[in-house]
Amino acid sequence: MSAESLPSIHFVDDAAIVSPFVHRKRKALEYIMYIIKAGEMYLAEDDIPITLREGDICILDKDRTHVGIRASVCDYTYIHFMHKDLRLLKEKDEEKVRELLLSYRRSSLGSDIFSYDKCEGNIIYLPKLWHAGNMAVRLRIEELAQKARQETYNPLENHKVMCGCYIQQLFMEISRGFLNEEKEVAGVSRPGYQDKIGRVVEWLNRNFDSEITGTVLEKEFEYNFDYMNRTFKKVMGQTIFQYLTHIRIDHAKMLILNTSMKMSEVGRRVGFPDEYYFSRVFKKAVGVSPGAYAGNCRQTERWNHS
Repeated sequence: MSAESLPSIHFVDDAAIVSPFVHRKRKALEYIMYIIKAGEMYLAEDDIPITLREGDICILDKDRTHVGIRASVCDYTYIHFMHKDLRLLKEKDEEKVRELLLSYRRSSLGSDIFSYDKCEGNIIYLPKLWHAGNMAVRLRIEELAQKARQETYNPLENHKVMCGCYIQQLFMEISRGFLNEEKEVAGVSRPGYQDKIGRVVEWLNRNFDSEITGTVLEKEFEYNFDYMNRTFKKVMGQTIFQYLTHIRIDHAKMLILNTSMKMSEVGRRVGFPDEYYFSRVFKKAVGVSPGAYAGNCRQTERWNHS
């Protein structure tokens, strides 16, 4: 589905089946997502059996008939929705879509976070059936589902839009989590490594202004730095510290453009306490010194207002 349009949400709620229950036979004419929090659910969709257990997420097709095939005892969240851009994939197309999503992931990780331009790709991929093995992902999904549930019962203006926003985030968490767990990238076979690199990227973007060394990264991620760095380069096309420098210089340019800070203060704010070292690194990356860059920006601003 497209990430640029919101799903239309009919209903979001929780259910706790405390005594054995068998789902009635029906064709819902809208998509239904089940998020199993505890217990087990036994269904069949067009005579294909589906067993759902804790951590499983399943989407029932609006045009197929589903029915309970065995008594169930479970605790789950269910979401009834429609989406104008949702398209069902044939099995032969799934691998192509995953490869496309991986290329979008690499493009996004290397994108300019300060740009108005969107990252390449705006696809959300929802698996028919997926087990959320990562507890942090599962908790984020449950939190978003509960926020959407609250908006379902909220009579204030735009509550359906708010509900759709939360469910769209939930869909994105599923799409990201599925890609992290199910697919290998760049020929590296270590399970979960892509999620690890994504967390390194996120951590660097949050802590770029701190003193960061290989030892600091090893302690933070409990991972050998040399191997982490080689893996990072396979994904990102640059080493960890090359990427860190890129982040710092981008933030420095933003501070120069939008504040009246001295260059020494700009350097300190982006992780370069030594003003002269900051100037050398900045000039190597941008082509001019921080002072010259500031002068060029002011000159450009005068031209734009003349």
